[in-house]
Amino acid sequence: MIMNKINNASQLTAAQCQELANHYKSLSQLPGISTDRAFILKNIARSLVGLASQLDRLAVLMRDEAK
Repeated sequence: MIMNKINNASQLTAAQCQELANHYKSLSQLPGISTDRAFILKNIARSLVGLASQLDRLAVLMRDEAK
């Protein structure tokens, strides 16, 4: 399961955030789930995509500052 991978890490990476975002997005598209649940799952996916972007930006900044 995806959460087992995350629980073993001390810090989320951008790639892990993107993987989780994809997972939550796919869950939001399952047949038979309520509109409210789908809405929440999509919002979680969007938040994780945003976090992945911020982590990427932070990594670039940290590399630049180390020069």
